[in-house]
Amino acid sequence: MPTTAVLVHDCENPFATTKLFRVGMAATLEDVIERQWLRYLDFNCELRDGLDSSAWTGLDRDRFDLICDHLMAHDTATCKLRMQSGYRAKGNLGYYGEEFFDFSSFESMRGEVLELGRACVLMGCSSLSSQNEDEGMALYKAMREKYLVEPSLRSNPVAGRGYKSNSSYTAPLRYRDCSEPIWTFPGASVDRRRLTMNSRLSIS
Repeated sequence: MPTTAVLVHDCENPFATTKLFRVGMAATLEDVIERQWLRYLDFNCELRDGLDSSAWTGLDRDRFDLICDHLMAHDTATCKLRMQSGYRAKGNLGYYGEEFFDFSSFESMRGEVLELGRACVLMGCSSLSSQNEDEGMALYKAMREKYLVEPSLRSNPVAGRGYKSNSSYTAPLRYRDCSEPIWTFPGASVDRRRLTMNSRLSIS
């Protein structure tokens, strides 16, 4: 039976507090709406790359919002993201990422998977809005030698989402400069902090 997102009432909220951060889960519908509003400000108003439907509502929301839990970290900068376990994905809409990539290689570890999405992080990372496939592939090639996961955990784009060009395009210098905070490739975004936390690319 489909389940909806858990609005946390049975634990202390916020459940973690330090000198720098206060972390908690959405406990009310108003909490979720506030997160959708912040995502709208970030993706649509600042990055100009949000959902078209958000222009009418002033909220960044889609069908996964009713399924996922919503986490919020408060600081002078604020981070909001949503998450769902592998089994919650199976009982509802599937993984959001499955709309773009083949997740069959992760089925055996469904109980260990936590999918994170719609992250809104001040001074964090974001995909480039460029639609140039050659540029995206050049950036991916710059990272894959060092940051790919083991072969058994790699995935491929679903039909219609793959890379089509065969050119030997070279990324502009500003994207090859290692001092740049944002490195992006088709379908995902990674910043330097994620790489230093042992994050790895799963795209073949």
